[in-house]
Amino acid sequence: MTTVSEIIKEATKPPADDRPYSYRPAPSAEGWQGAGIRLTEQQMRARRARSIAIALALGAFVVVIFAVTIVRLGSAALERPTLMQPPGAVVTGK
Repeated sequence: MTTVSEIIKEATKPPADDRPYSYRPAPSAEGWQGAGIRLTEQQMRARRARSIAIALALGAFVVVIFAVTIVRLGSAALERPTLMQPPGAVVTGK
């Protein structure tokens, strides 16, 4: 049976040296922790542009859903049904 400490030890050990150089993270002052892929300036700009596009698309989706909800509810959204009135309330209007 594998223990949790063995799993953690296996997951945190440095990569084997038989991997190509481009896939091996460079050891830092903290050891292998924090070593990862370094993005170029162009890749960071592309990531930011993608993130902004996704955020705008999500915002537009929320606005469309809100607008459709308001249109479908119509003026009924502002009226409270008489069933929802507290006991003894005076119903005006209709």
